[in-house]
Amino acid sequence: MPVKTILRTLRNFVKNLYFLCFLNGLLLACLLFFYSESKYETQLFSIIARRIRNELPASTSKNDFAIKAMQTAYDLQAKRYLVFANEHLDGIKANIFHPSTVDLMTGNGACGSYATVLARILKSNDMKVRIAQMKVNDVYGGHIFVETKTENGWIVLDPTFNLAFKKADGSLSSFSDLNKNWEQYKKQLPADYPAEYNYKGVRYTNWEKIPGLTTTIKSILNVVIGKENADSISIRPYLLRVYNKLAWFIFFVWLIIAYYTFKAFRKKYKSKSMAADITIKEANVA
Repeated sequence: MPVKTILRTLRNFVKNLYFLCFLNGLLLACLLFFYSESKYETQLFSIIARRIRNELPASTSKNDFAIKAMQTAYDLQAKRYLVFANEHLDGIKANIFHPSTVDLMTGNGACGSYATVLARILKSNDMKVRIAQMKVNDVYGGHIFVETKTENGWIVLDPTFNLAFKKADGSLSSFSDLNKNWEQYKKQLPADYPAEYNYKGVRYTNWEKIPGLTTTIKSILNVVIGKENADSISIRPYLLRVYNKLAWFIFFVWLIIAYYTFKAFRKKYKSKSMAADITIKEANVA
């Protein structure tokens, strides 16, 4: 079959009103599903954040909330990780969408799951979050931890080990503090903390993930906002609400399809109306 014939057939199929109505229904069903899943997921983490706030004094600082949130994330994940650590979940939800609820319920993403759950809890309390990829044995992503911004600036939280580092004055430490004075801070490590997790390097976004695209974006950001600011951008926290992003995407696609369907309906019935008018006029003349 010639290519032109195939293209003509596809074009006619896409213009078919029955197909367009089916497509509108499918998109609306997907929109409803993603919206309901997004709402459910958001409520789960909002409840956890509210529970933490209720357990703390009314005048609690962001530092105190962050520590309590890390302890909660650790408690929620540790026992689940023992059950699901070596298990594999099949299906679209676990392997393609992979919403935060999968990490919350299984913890089988190891440090990545701990970091995701903690980040969602902190964001539910309107706190700024960065998900950091530690450089381990010269490879980024060897360990994942979280940074959040409190009254004292950015602080490091390692929910996998329920660990936050303290300065001599008792305030919480930033990555820069750890990087510059690791010999002192490593005295605070628990016995089971891997020695190679030494905070020698960190990255907040893998700008090399899509060569040519993300690398170009990073180069532009280096010029526009400066390399230091560009290096500190963490994209991952903005992508944690998977179902929310999918719902918005489907909504905009549906708007386009709905508009196209409306135009197709109007064109078809306008043609029918004109044909009917001509028939009536011919009948009157006769």
